[in-house]
Amino acid sequence: MRGEDVLLEVADGVATITLNRPERKNAVTGPTFDALASAFAEAADRDEVGAILLRGADGGFCSGLDLVEYNADPPPDWIDTAQASTVTAHRAIADCPVPVVGALERFAVNGGAALALACDLLVVGEGAFLVVAEVRLGMPAAMNLAWLLERHPPAVAAQLVLTGRRFGGADLHRLGIALEVVPDDEVLEAARVLASEIAGCPPGSGRAMKRHLTVMAAPPGVGGDRIDRGAEILAEGGRPRPHRV
Repeated sequence: MRGEDVLLEVADGVATITLNRPERKNAVTGPTFDALASAFAEAADRDEVGAILLRGADGGFCSGLDLVEYNADPPPDWIDTAQASTVTAHRAIADCPVPVVGALERFAVNGGAALALACDLLVVGEGAFLVVAEVRLGMPAAMNLAWLLERHPPAVAAQLVLTGRRFGGADLHRLGIALEVVPDDEVLEAARVLASEIAGCPPGSGRAMKRHLTVMAAPPGVGGDRIDRGAEILAEGGRPRPHRV
């Protein structure tokens, strides 16, 4: 079941899913991933939902894994299932039949970047940034790679994952990752307008178009999808013990 870490609100055909840990810059834990998967599944099952808006509370998207929680001593009781929870959340987003709009305010870091990249369409603030810094930590960037290679050329993925640099709004737009770059104080409203625009199309058309897009874009003859391959990479790394850059 969802906890207070993830909120779901449905209004006028748009389901708003909010990462709600502002005291931790919306950093995620195993239970947060579980709640996120539940929220996406619930939103997808509601016929009146024509679009999903994914955002972070209090003007920041997601700072990645909660390093304090993941490195707690003794370890939290969910640590052994944390990787499975991560994969389950990304699987729920990948299987979501509804177009997903992301509102990237201020930051999307590592695991948070993967959630931003998972969105079908991304609205980014001019001063916001996205960073995939796992290469600087000696950790796999499995879900980031899964989404980057699902949506973008390998050369774009290489720029993000091999450098570990911060990419600002203009950079993300140049690379084709962001649909729109707007002033920082207009990100959430612009994302809401975009989600409402999609939800306002004829009933079911957004879901149908996303389904057609997925089918037409799928490469033929490839065994397993990228989320599954990302899960294998995560499993190879063992229990996560993330550290700061």
